[in-house]
Amino acid sequence: MYDEGYYRYRESTRDFLIEARLLYAMLALRPASRILEVGCGGGALLSFLEAKGHPAVGVDILEEAVRLASRAAPSSRVIKCDAGDLPFADASFDRLVSHHLVEHLADLPGTLEEWRRVLRPGAVLAMCTPNRLYPSPRIFDDPGHVHVYDRRELVGVVEKAGFRVEGSLTVFPHLWRDRISVAVGVPLYRVFSHLPYYRERGRSLLLSARRL
Repeated sequence: MYDEGYYRYRESTRDFLIEARLLYAMLALRPASRILEVGCGGGALLSFLEAKGHPAVGVDILEEAVRLASRAAPSSRVIKCDAGDLPFADASFDRLVSHHLVEHLADLPGTLEEWRRVLRPGAVLAMCTPNRLYPSPRIFDDPGHVHVYDRRELVGVVEKAGFRVEGSLTVFPHLWRDRISVAVGVPLYRVFSHLPYYRERGRSLLLSARRL
C-alpha cells in the first residue's frame, strides 16, 4: 500500500502543502535548529524543510520510505528505525515533527517518552494527525490506523508524557459531501476555523508542544 505512487499522490495535494506550512510555523525554527522528522514517508516534508534552509534527520520503519525520502531530500539524513526506538543520544534535537504518524502507533504514550528523551529541555514537538471528530471519517479510512484522536484526548496524552501543549487546532471542514469538502473546505479552511461548529471538527488535527 505504501509505495511510491501512494506517497507521491498524497504529497502532491493542496492538503499536504497547507499542513506542511502549518507545521513549519509551529516548529518556529532557528538557523541552527536540529530537526528530527519521525515517520518521514516519501520525504516531502524533509524536502519542504530543505527548501526553507533546514536540512533535517528523517526516520521511517519502511525500507521503501527510506529510499524515497533519501532521494527527495538529499541534504537530509534518513534512517530506517522504529518510531519508539530511536538510535540517538539523549537531548540530540531541538525540534521533532511527525506528519500523519501517531494514528499508526499502538503505544503513543511510550513513543512520546522516547521522543522526549531525544529532545533537549525546551525543545518543540509538532504533529499532524486525523481528527476523530471529523463527521466523515471514511475520507481517512486506513487499515493501518490503530487509534484516531480528538483534540482533547491528544492534548491529554502529550501533556502526560512531559510536554506543555502550546497550540492545537483542526483544519479542513466537512461540507456535506467529501468532494465539496476537498474542493471548497480545503482552500477556505481559515474561514471555517473561526466558526464554532467547525473548530473541533476539521479533518486534520495539529498540535505543538514544548518539552519540559
